[in-house]
Amino acid sequence: MNLKQLFKPLLFLTAAFVIASCSTDDCDLDHLEKLQGLPALKAGTFPEEDLTLNVGEKYVYSPKASSPLDIYYQWYQNGEDMSTDPSFTFNAERPSRSKVILELSNDLGKVTLENKVTVRGADYSKGCLIINEGWYGHESGSISYYNYENNSIEHWCYKNQNFGDKLGVTSQSATLWNGKLYVCSKQNNQLVVIDPKTLYAEKSSGTLTNYQAYEFIGLNEDYGVITHNGYFTRINLKTFETLTLTTVGNTYAGTGSGIVYNGKLLLNVNASRWGGTPNIHVIDINDLLAPGLQPTDKVECQQLDIVTYGGTRFVQCKDGNLYTVETTKEGINNLVQIKPDLTFEKKEMRSDYSPSSFGAYREATFCGTSDGTFYYIAGGKIYRATFDNPAPTEALTTYTKDGYGFYGAGIRVNPQTNELLAMYLTSEYNKNLIVRFNATTGEKISEITYDGYYFPATFIFN
Repeated sequence: MNLKQLFKPLLFLTAAFVIASCSTDDCDLDHLEKLQGLPALKAGTFPEEDLTLNVGEKYVYSPKASSPLDIYYQWYQNGEDMSTDPSFTFNAERPSRSKVILELSNDLGKVTLENKVTVRGADYSKGCLIINEGWYGHESGSISYYNYENNSIEHWCYKNQNFGDKLGVTSQSATLWNGKLYVCSKQNNQLVVIDPKTLYAEKSSGTLTNYQAYEFIGLNEDYGVITHNGYFTRINLKTFETLTLTTVGNTYAGTGSGIVYNGKLLLNVNASRWGGTPNIHVIDINDLLAPGLQPTDKVECQQLDIVTYGGTRFVQCKDGNLYTVETTKEGINNLVQIKPDLTFEKKEMRSDYSPSSFGAYREATFCGTSDGTFYYIAGGKIYRATFDNPAPTEALTTYTKDGYGFYGAGIRVNPQTNELLAMYLTSEYNKNLIVRFNATTGEKISEITYDGYYFPATFIFN
């Protein structure tokens, strides 16, 4: 007979007999684990409270365990496999919040221990954030940080500041609203509320709706709207209770970008299921905030004759007007000025304007500043325009790099620093390039390349 095979059932029988005869007053967890044959941790050899460190410090985990069988050690940090040694050194290389897990196992089972470590000093306000899609429809999004001061990129910032937690699948947009960063993802964890300086998560939604989530738009202190494919959802920002409202035009590719303007919500509805012309829908905020609103209620909307086949964005300027882009089915592009009374004027842009850099992305490359300066991509180049000069003949910059093309939002302007950032990818999608330009002269300030399948979606200027 194989004595080793006989040993396990005998050990369990012995442990069961002894435990049954042991009163709760006499037995603690350590004692029970010894009786069952599981690895037993010696008291005081693994932290019982979370740790706080400064950058440059380290902490050595040196647990003492005993077992009648061989013990196997497995260490994880934020879900990553780190070591199988009996001890593990946590090095506080940069500000972070990490979850350290130790699995002690033998042939009879395992014991799991957990400890959280905070490294002080998280500050993502000295550069810009990059919202990354990840593998479209399959992988969680992520946040990278471009540090202007030393021209460096830090990846997986959200995960590293939140004990290994992840954003939802395919993160394509983020909105700064009332001092918080709202990151919207296509599915799963569809809305996450984050402190923009530390990237510490304050609240996350899980799955809000059965529809792909595109963009968050704040309405007031209590409510916001999430746009998605075919409908849009009102969300209570305190409880995350949602109310998915009836389509505002039987949309197919969905409701994309939007903006609150003079008590109205303007939505870019960029395709129509039944063949109608997609356009901009205007909804009264008071109708959206009505306490008795039900999912079956069709919210009344006014439709503006501004065609949005290419998708678009909105820029609100100090002159009191709103600006956006019209793209017709025939490919005609117009810069549109929307006045407070919702009357509008159109001026033709360059015919080679590119509304979107990639078919799966729903935001236009169009962006601008409050003084009425606008930027867009046309014919593979960046142009700087105004309403008086919507179709400039000379590009802002002639910069190119072999093998790279625009991706995601393509370009975004930071009015506080007068810088324009552009994102590029190679056709293999694993070579990334970010370039900073002077938004007035087009002069290149810096550039940085990095490898990895991040699929950068858009910039957020913190």
